Amino acid sequence: MNDVICKIKNIKNNIDFKSLKYRICIYFLLFAVVIFILLWLIQVLFLQSFYSTMKKRQVVRLANDIELEFNNGNFTDKVDEIAYKNSVNVILLDINGRIIYTSQMVGNGARIIRTDLAINTKSLIKDVLESKNGKISYTSQFTKYKSQMFVYATLIPKSDVCLVMLDSIDPIDSTISVLQIQLIYVTIISLILSFVISIFISKKLSAPILNMNESAKKLATGNYNVIFEKGDYTEIDNLATTLNYATTELSKTDKLRKELIANVSHDLRTPLTMIKAYSEMIKDLSGNNKEKREEHLQVIIDETDRLTRLIEDMMDLSKLESGVFEIIKKDFNITEKVKNILHGFKSLYEKEGYEFILNANEVVNVNADETKIEQVIYNLLINAVNYSEENKKITINIYDNSENKTVKVEIVDNGCGITKEKLEYIWDRYYKTGEFHKTAKVGTGLGLSIVKNILKKHAGRFGAQSEESKGSTFWFELDK
Repeated sequence: MNDVICKIKNIKNNIDFKSLKYRICIYFLLFAVVIFILLWLIQVLFLQSFYSTMKKRQVVRLANDIELEFNNGNFTDKVDEIAYKNSVNVILLDINGRIIYTSQMVGNGARIIRTDLAINTKSLIKDVLESKNGKISYTSQFTKYKSQMFVYATLIPKSDVCLVMLDSIDPIDSTISVLQIQLIYVTIISLILSFVISIFISKKLSAPILNMNESAKKLATGNYNVIFEKGDYTEIDNLATTLNYATTELSKTDKLRKELIANVSHDLRTPLTMIKAYSEMIKDLSGNNKEKREEHLQVIIDETDRLTRLIEDMMDLSKLESGVFEIIKKDFNITEKVKNILHGFKSLYEKEGYEFILNANEVVNVNADETKIEQVIYNLLINAVNYSEENKKITINIYDNSENKTVKVEIVDNGCGITKEKLEYIWDRYYKTGEFHKTAKVGTGLGLSIVKNILKKHAGRFGAQSEESKGSTFWFELDK
C-alpha cells in the first residue's frame, strides 16, 4: 500500500501543472465533459417536456392545414389522410355539440381513441364559443392507461363547424431508458477518445516550443550557431523567425564587443607605452638637455591628447547611442564653420603635405546643432586624412539646394577606397576596411559611428560612395 502511495506521489511531483501540454489536456477534457453534460440534460431530463411541446405544436399546425381545406370537395379525404399520416384523431362538431364527422383510425393500425373518454362535446363547444379568439386547448389525463390526451378545438372561419384535434402524448420512459444506455456507452468511449486526442494534440503543439526552449538554453551559453526550427503553425514559424533574427543580431553584437575591446585596448596601449617610454627617456637621458626634453615632453602631451580624445569620443558615442543628449538647432553659416575647422588642420598642411580645397559660397546657412555638426565635419575630414595615402588632396563641396530647401556637404578624398561589400559596414564603430586594426594618424576610429548617430538625430540624409583604389565621397544633407 505504501509503495502505491509513493508511486502516486512521484507521478504527481513529475507533472508540471502549468505546462502547455497539461493545460491543453485538461481544457480538452473539460470541453468534452461539458458537451456530454448538455447532452444528458437535453436527451434525458428535458426529453419528455421537449417531446410534449413538439407534439402540441404539430397538432396546431395540422389544424391550420385542415382549415385551409374546409371548402374543398374532397375535404373528408384530406382529413382522413392527415389523421392517418400523423396518428391524430380529427372530429368535426356542429354548433350544438353533435359530431358531424370523425376519423376513426389514429394511424397505421394504432388504437382507436374513444372520443367519449377524451372530451365532452357540449362542454367543449361552450368553452370555444366563450373564448376570446374561438380557440381552446388542454391536456386530459387518462389514469387507467397512464397516458395523456392533448385536445385542441377551434371554430372554422365563416362556418358553424368546430374542428377538434386529439393526439395522445404517451410517456417515453422506455425511449429515455434506451437513450441513457446509449449515452453511457457514448460518454465512456468519447471521453477515452478525447483523452487520447488531447494528449496527441498537446504533444503536437508543445513539441516545437520545447525544441525552442532547448535551443534558447544553448543560445544562453553563447552558442550563436543554434537554429530555431519552424513548426506546423504560423505563430510558431513567426516566433522561430524572430528568434533566429535575434540570434544573428546577438552574434553580431558579441563580435562587435570583442572587436571593440581589442581595438580600444590597442588604442590605449600605444599612447600609454609612448608616454611611459618618453617619461623614462626624460628621466634617464634628456633631463638636462632642454631641446631633447621639450621634444620628449611634446610627444607625451600629444599622446595624452590622443588618450583624451579617445575617452571623449567613447563618451560622446555612448551618449548618442543611449539618447541622453539633446539637439539644439539654430541657424549658422556652415561655410564659415568649415573654414574654422580647416584652420585647425594647419599642422597637416605644413608637416604632412595635405591639401584641402573648399568649394562653397561665402554664406550658406543651415538650421542644425552647431556643435554637433562641427563634430560631424571634423570626423569626416579626419576619416579622409586617415585613408589618403599618396594623393593627399581632400575636397569639401557645399551645395545650396534652394528647390528642396536643403544644403548638401561632400568630403571627397583620393585614398584607397572601399569595396561595395564593405561599404554598408563603415558606419559601425571601430569597423576598419582593412583586415587588421591600425592606429589612425589622427582621431580615434569612432568618428563615422559618431557621425551616423548625430545625423540620425537631425533626421538628415547621409551616405557614401566609393570605389576601390579611386577614393571615397562622404556626404550629408541638412535643412536650410
